[in-house]
Amino acid sequence: MIQPDFLKEGDKIAIVAPAKRMLEGELDEAIELIKSWKLIPVLGENIYAEFDFGYRYAGTDQMRAEDFQWALDNQEIKAIWCARGGYGSVKIIDDLNLTLFNKNPKWIIGYSDITVFHNHFNRLGFQTLHGVTAKKLADTIYNPSSYQTVYDVLFGKKIEYKIDSHSFNQLGETEGELVGGNLSIVYSLLGSVSAINNPQNKILFLEDWFENWYAVDRMMMNLKRNNILNHVKGIILGNFTHMDTEEENKENYNHSFDPKTYDVIHSFTKDLNIPVAFNFPSGHTGHNVALKMGAKVRLNITSNSVNLYFIE
Repeated sequence: MIQPDFLKEGDKIAIVAPAKRMLEGELDEAIELIKSWKLIPVLGENIYAEFDFGYRYAGTDQMRAEDFQWALDNQEIKAIWCARGGYGSVKIIDDLNLTLFNKNPKWIIGYSDITVFHNHFNRLGFQTLHGVTAKKLADTIYNPSSYQTVYDVLFGKKIEYKIDSHSFNQLGETEGELVGGNLSIVYSLLGSVSAINNPQNKILFLEDWFENWYAVDRMMMNLKRNNILNHVKGIILGNFTHMDTEEENKENYNHSFDPKTYDVIHSFTKDLNIPVAFNFPSGHTGHNVALKMGAKVRLNITSNSVNLYFIE
């Protein structure tokens, strides 16, 4: 798996919007953060464009693809930070020409809908960075580690995580290539050239939000029937927030790790003879630590803790 070059002070980082629209001012905080890292932020030409086609995209498919292509091709750009998720990345992924990227790979950063890029580029043999998008979630207090870990990966610093145990965890130790991301996106990519393949040497990470419990069951069933769940070497479950409806889920709707969703997922994982970790702090909350997707990791789950080490 090819790891893009790490950044150094003075490098340029592009912000592009491959999915939902951006509003003026929503990137101000991210721009200042990039500058504080002594990097140079460069915005895509169409960053604040809008195209309404039953959904408010950040410009037409062509506009969004052009911005992403520019960021891929420009040799002065050392990393690509996606402005936000939403929906739309899958509509441009097949239009991208990766000829220059293959010669000069760079970090692609984001989560949620950006899972399209993680799965696609990981399958092609490149590491990517699952982490916060440039735009924050509204009304959300962010843990400093959400940004510090992105910085650490970009600048080549070591990351590893240790979290508390969970009653649904399955103990054991394993190594494999970390893949996955947003459950609904992973599910939607199955059967395409961007789908997870050769799961036998993979450790699967999943997170999501604003999904009904029955939809989670349906998506997990699809992963099972596609021989993903029973072939991966380990599973890591992140944040599942704002699940089902607020009326039906009054007690836990705002919970970072929705218990009912975990019950549904546990029904699929409890009979798997592999290490499984719940409550990992990554996903649609303010505590969203960075993960090097496509990297080789070691997952060690004991009765007391979960340890995730990035090997390469």
